[in-house]
Amino acid sequence: MEDAEPIMNGPNASPSSAVRRRLAWAVFAVTAVMWAVAIVTAWLTRDLQSSESLGSGGADLVVGIATAVVLLAFPVAGVVIATRQPANPIGWILLAIGAGWGALAGATGYADYGIRLHPGSLPAADIAAVLTVSVWAPPVGLTGTFLLLLFPDGRLPGKRWRWIAYVGAAATTACTAASLLDPDVLKDSPYAPTPNPIGVDALGGVIAVLDYAVLVLALTMVASAASLVVRFRRAGMVEREQVKWLAAAAGVSAWIYLVDLCISVVAGGAGPEPVWRVLLDDAFVLSVGLIPVAIGIAVLRYRLYEIDVIIRRTLVYAALVSVLALLYFAIVYGIQAAVRSLSGQSGTLAVTVATLLVAAAFQPLRGRIQRAVDHRFYRGRYDAARTLESFSGRLREQVEIETVSGEVLEVVRQTLQPAHATLWIRPAESER
Repeated sequence: MEDAEPIMNGPNASPSSAVRRRLAWAVFAVTAVMWAVAIVTAWLTRDLQSSESLGSGGADLVVGIATAVVLLAFPVAGVVIATRQPANPIGWILLAIGAGWGALAGATGYADYGIRLHPGSLPAADIAAVLTVSVWAPPVGLTGTFLLLLFPDGRLPGKRWRWIAYVGAAATTACTAASLLDPDVLKDSPYAPTPNPIGVDALGGVIAVLDYAVLVLALTMVASAASLVVRFRRAGMVEREQVKWLAAAAGVSAWIYLVDLCISVVAGGAGPEPVWRVLLDDAFVLSVGLIPVAIGIAVLRYRLYEIDVIIRRTLVYAALVSVLALLYFAIVYGIQAAVRSLSGQSGTLAVTVATLLVAAAFQPLRGRIQRAVDHRFYRGRYDAARTLESFSGRLREQVEIETVSGEVLEVVRQTLQPAHATLWIRPAESER
């Protein structure tokens, strides 16, 4: 893999690099303006029912602004990468993703204000309404295909993968065109009475075919994710660490989404959503911001080799939280069922007992899970720890310095694997 392009901001910077850096800042500025419009219009339309903007109402507006901050991480990481490595497409892709989400958020707030809150007060509000249901495809397609295919150096894993890129680009374009040209695209939206000003009635049959492009886009996203596995297997040490950063961030986000989805299926029911479910939903949204941060660290190689420690701790604590949560719910359900069968009532005993048992099981479970993770994914560390434990046990029984010296050198060779090892024993004061 080629080294990162050096930063040249002085008089020696090439004209093309300087132009691309200025262009990157210009794209970022436009994206920031669109997000500013989205936040302002979200505040102005906060009292609308079923508002599609960043939030409607106090708490929802706060969540919407937090979502805006998370999605702004994409253009922020993009402008940092694009200004330092203008030749790397990853920075430009992140900028385009941020611009796409900014356009969607800005168009939604603009349409809410110009159509639903004050009809006819803003020009081209109907076009903005069409954009709210059509501009989702470019950022999704760029994230699911090109970002994965070209990460981290901006090159495809091989020539055969260019067909995935072509199909992904065509599917993204088809999804966008199908929404833009569909005359009935606003029929089921909050802007239902508004006709599509750019819809074409004569293209009804073509639009019906283009609607299936979303399935093709999903398949290309799966293939693009597989390209990361292929790249990892063929990569050198540095590129493997870069892929680990992206995989770790995406894995955390996917794990939170999976937990949220499973709880939603199991809990179900009607009525207001509990606070912890809302917090879990918000945690998933916030976890998406880890992806551009991880990409920035990987591409710029800032603290690149700390990812193994992060992955190890993430695996341990994710598994620990999952096991403790299952243990807690199982204990609560079991005790409540037993108490209800005996007395016909349910009290706080189950919650109290479950909390105490979970607190007592925290440290033993953490140790067991950490050993299991080290045994499965970090075998070198696991073997080194076992070797040190065995040596500590033998050391209590050995008294001869020659035997101890030989075992110390053997333990060092097994755990650290140095090219050469020498043991120097400091003589006693009486022997000097």
